Amino acid sequence: MTRPTLSVADRRAQRAAVVGALHDGRMSRSQLVERFGVSGALITRVVRGLLDDGLVRELGVQTPSVGRPPMQLELSRGYGALIAVSCTSDGVQIRSSDLHRKPLRELTSPAGTAPTSPEALVDLIGAVTARTPSLMGIGVGVPGVVDADTGDVREAPDLGWSGTVPLRAMLADRFRVPVTIDNDVNLMMTAERQTLPDPIRRNAVYLYLGARGIGAGVVAGDRLVRGSHGGAGEIGLIPLGLGGAELSDFEDNVSTMAIAARLDAAGHRITGAVIPALLELADAGDEFAVAVRRDIIAAFAHAVTLMTAILDPAAVLLGGHARSFRESERAEIAASLGSHLPFRPEVMFAQHGPAAVLDAARDRCWQNVLAGGL
Repeated sequence: MTRPTLSVADRRAQRAAVVGALHDGRMSRSQLVERFGVSGALITRVVRGLLDDGLVRELGVQTPSVGRPPMQLELSRGYGALIAVSCTSDGVQIRSSDLHRKPLRELTSPAGTAPTSPEALVDLIGAVTARTPSLMGIGVGVPGVVDADTGDVREAPDLGWSGTVPLRAMLADRFRVPVTIDNDVNLMMTAERQTLPDPIRRNAVYLYLGARGIGAGVVAGDRLVRGSHGGAGEIGLIPLGLGGAELSDFEDNVSTMAIAARLDAAGHRITGAVIPALLELADAGDEFAVAVRRDIIAAFAHAVTLMTAILDPAAVLLGGHARSFRESERAEIAASLGSHLPFRPEVMFAQHGPAAVLDAARDRCWQNVLAGGL
């Protein structure tokens, strides 16, 4: 493996590389030399500048000697802060954290009171930034089609947004810091990859079941797939024809709101979590619930089959409300793939819930800050 080097980078990039390394944990100067494969003089010069600016601090022994560990360097937790934002149809979560990932402040809008406009979202973020000194960047996850190049949100029906919303530009103009915008399911996939083993992490699909929609985060060839318009993974738009019915979208049939509406029409009023309620009714022998469960299994198997035929992933992860499926539902989805495909992915449950969006948005924001140099 080729070691990263700082020798040809400019000063800001050199500083950012060292800060990025220290963000992973404390290191000595000699460890930095080994990591980057450069001279001790270069590391000494970069570290001296970071110490002078207060971005890095020294810990431990000043003069190494036999049996005594060398001085360690770490990021100064109070030098700056990052803000991560997760927007859903149920509300907004905003968290600021220091450079050691320790949460500083959190703001959560109550369920059902999500901002109805981009301007309202910006104001809500502003309420946190006003209490966050030394803000370095903002990362936002939204349930919509996001142009990674511009940060524009082109479609976000769960938030009631239509048309193109220049969200990155709005936030950057208001707060004057680097801003990262991404699709929420892409961020969930990013978080999930951290714990997936090779080779699964290099080719995988995260299939998310939401309240209003269905989405997929796709990694192929060890890279997150976004598509030409940022719409890769919009699997909820796949047409289905369940039970001989007229074709309709996947999410029109299988989102939890759609499932609840079908059950409500049959006289089953659902007030809590939809998937567990459906499975309980089916287990009790309710014929309508049994049929709905069968339709959902068929729809997921159809979606997994299509994604597998196109992408050949090593695994398909069931996330969001699909994590409420039991082993029996997972096994039925996996078993149904055999008659359609000569090769089958592993169908498994995602390990992280929607809260992982905040962590992934923060980490994506931090990478964006480093990419701009320090």
